Amino acid sequence: MTIAVDTNALLALIHDDHHADAAEKALRTAYTEGPLVITPVVYAETAADGQFSTTTELSTFLDDLSIDVAHPSPEALFRSGEAFSRYSDRRPDGLQCPECGTKQVVNCSECEHTLAPRQHIAADFLIGGHAVMDAEALVTFDAGFYGSYFPNLAVRPAK
Repeated sequence: MTIAVDTNALLALIHDDHHADAAEKALRTAYTEGPLVITPVVYAETAADGQFSTTTELSTFLDDLSIDVAHPSPEALFRSGEAFSRYSDRRPDGLQCPECGTKQVVNCSECEHTLAPRQHIAADFLIGGHAVMDAEALVTFDAGFYGSYFPNLAVRPAK
C-alpha cells in the first residue's frame, strides 16, 4: 500500500508545529503499511520553505523518513485537471471578510473584471490527483479540501 505525503505534514515536522506529533504518528503508521511517496510538487514546496540549503540536505531529510519522490501517472494528472476545473468553476466571485463574513466585490481597475481569490493552486490538485490515483491514502492536515475534490481519497490522520 503506497501512502502519499502532503507538504503540510513535512513542514509540521520541520517546524515542530501543533501538527508535528500527529504527523510523526501518521507517518510511522503509514511506513509500516508500505512505501511513502511525495510528488515533485511536494519536493519543490518543501524546498521553498528555506530550511534546506541544498538538494542533498532535503534528500537526506526525506531518506531519513523513507520517503521517495514519485511522478504522477497520466491518469493522476488528468484527474488533477478535472478537479482543478471544478474548483475554478465553483470559486465565487469577490471576496469575503474572514472576520464578519461580509461579501465584497472588487473589480479590476484596468478591465473591470470581478476579482476572485485564489485559495488553492494547481499544485494542491496535483498532490490530490496523485494520491487518489497512484496511492491508497494521503497524509495531510487539509482533509476538508481533499475531501471536497477527491472524496474517495483516504486521508490520514483521520479526523
